[in-house]
Amino acid sequence: MTTAEPLWGPAALQAGLHVAGLTTWQQDGFTLFDYAVETGPRAGQTVKVGLQAAPDFPATPPGGPHVSPRLGHPHGAVHDSALGTEWEYWSRPAANWAADRSVRGYLRHLRTLFAQLDEGAAL
Repeated sequence: MTTAEPLWGPAALQAGLHVAGLTTWQQDGFTLFDYAVETGPRAGQTVKVGLQAAPDFPATPPGGPHVSPRLGHPHGAVHDSALGTEWEYWSRPAANWAADRSVRGYLRHLRTLFAQLDEGAAL
């Protein structure tokens, strides 16, 4: 009997996103996917999200998300993204990663971030 090797790094991130029903693609070392905003003033809008998985993911979470289009974030810590001018990087580390080191946990983190957006955030 053969057992499957556990996935680590970008392959683990991609596999978890696929299990969550998301289609991913790769660009410049990022895993990208379309994300349907579920809560907050942008509910129903679809944005692109880019994540970089550490080689030891899921032990280490991805950094904050890269988001396109540029939406701003009411809590600041928004920077230019390596993915280009249509993208921005939200320096928002995943809270409580030690309690749930999974793609599901990171998607919950994204839901929280998007729920915090306000109507005044720039497009």
